[in-house]
Amino acid sequence: MAAAGTALLAFVGFRLGLSVDRRFKSVDEVVHAVRSHYGVSTTLSVLMSRNQRAAIAYSGDQSGYVALVLGDKLLFRSLDQAKIMVIAEDRLYLSFPDFGFEPVHIHADPNDIQQALISLGKGDSR
Repeated sequence: MAAAGTALLAFVGFRLGLSVDRRFKSVDEVVHAVRSHYGVSTTLSVLMSRNQRAAIAYSGDQSGYVALVLGDKLLFRSLDQAKIMVIAEDRLYLSFPDFGFEPVHIHADPNDIQQALISLGKGDSR
């Protein structure tokens, strides 16, 4: 009985266009969202996670912003206070000192991660 209720709820949600499996559609969507939220007008590069639920938008002046999809909401955070750790060459972990913003995991191409870290002033520019 519970399975039938869940299936019915999923079908109704699908028919109404409701989706909790939201993802970023493109890099342009991330850039537009960050610019709208923070009011920045500089050129932004984007490092997007492979699952398209988390992204870092950064500029050449070593400023960066996290954009995160949580359910059907978009959350934003400046990287000013973030602790950046590379867990593996293709995984980046960002944590914040205060409560209320969960750690962010970015799984992406190692070269893209390295370029983002260099632009943010956190990487090795060998």
